[in-house]
Parts: sequence; structure tokens; C-alpha cells
Amino acid sequence: MDPSLADVEDRVDDHVETYRESAPFHPVEAEAIGSLSDAFRAGEYGKRDVEWVVRWYFRRAVTDIDHDERRAAEEAVSDTEPRDLRGALWDAIDALDEADAADDARGPAHRRALDALTQIPGVDVEVASALLWFLDPDEHLVVGEREWAVVAALTDDSPAAGDLDDAYPEPMTIDAYDRYLDAVRDIADRLGVDHWHLYMVLRSVHAEAFEGEA
Repeated sequence: MDPSLADVEDRVDDHVETYRESAPFHPVEAEAIGSLSDAFRAGEYGKRDVEWVVRWYFRRAVTDIDHDERRAAEEAVSDTEPRDLRGALWDAIDALDEADAADDARGPAHRRALDALTQIPGVDVEVASALLWFLDPDEHLVVGEREWAVVAALTDDSPAAGDLDDAYPEPMTIDAYDRYLDAVRDIADRLGVDHWHLYMVLRSVHAEAFEGEA
């Protein structure tokens, strides 16, 4: 049975605690969420920090990693000149910081940021969503099959979030990410959590409802 928003709302703290206790990457994720945004914006980061986000995106799957896809993306980013990585990140940060002034004329800031991030070799919209999240964790959220599945199920109980198709987009597009982000923001408001805690909830709910883990 698909999870319901009401059931999740009653167990937010339990899901967060379950994730903290069971997720192998939780300690380093928590540190990165708290530090990478400031480091990226201050320019106080190295190429390895960008590479870490790309590795994290794939390796958090743990049991069902597409190693060919992972290696191709990781190697492409690793081969990119540091100045090109920095240029893409600065363009993304500029897009986010100019949001108030430019949204009406040039579209939502996150779309422009994703456009900039996908200029990095090996970075598609999915991987770009991870970089976007670590750039601005309060406003965005990484997207993947597990997050999408839970958000799609929960939108059935929340008409205000819009209808998110159950089928995961292949490939992920910026338009699909738009719909996902709208739903994420609605669910986060309903649950009264920030996006970092929502991420933990979504991953825990997926393990319980879709993977059969208690």
C-alpha cells in the first residue's frame, strides 16, 4: 500500500530517527548540508568537494547503483578543469542570488541554475539537482527514483501539490523537476519540516513502503 501523507505526518520524528540510525552516509551528509552551501558561495572549496557531491548522488543508492553510469559521470567531472567547474557553480549561484530581480523576466532561478550546472561534463539534471541542493538546501531538493516515488504517492493526498506522475521521468528534465519541486515544497509545508529533514523522511518512507524494510 502506498504511504499516505496523513500517516507520514504522524510519524515524522520516527522516520527521521530511523534514517539517522540506518543510513550509512548520514554523518557526512549532515556535515555537508551544514557547510557546503557557505563554502561554495565563498569560493572556499576545491574540485574534490564538487566530485564528492557527484559520488554521493550515485553511491547513496547503495544496493542498486548503475556502475557504468556512475563511473561515466564521475570520470567526466574528474576530467573537467577546475576553472570550468567554478565557472558553472558561480553561474548557478548568480542565478539563485538574482532570483528576486530576474524571475519574472527569465524564468525561475532554479531553472537557470540547473542550466548552468548541466554545462559541467557528465552532469545531467539528476546530478545537477544534487549540486543545486547543496548550494541552496533550504529551497531545493535532490531528485532520484526513490524520492520521486514517495513524493508522487504523497501528492495523491495533497491536491495543492499538483499531480506528480508515478512513473519516473527517463530522462529527468527541468520541467519534471519543476513539478517535483512544487510538490516537495507543499509536502514540506504540510509536515512542518525543512528540506533536509524531508529528505530523511522520504528515504525512510521509501525503505519502509517500497523496499519492505521496517
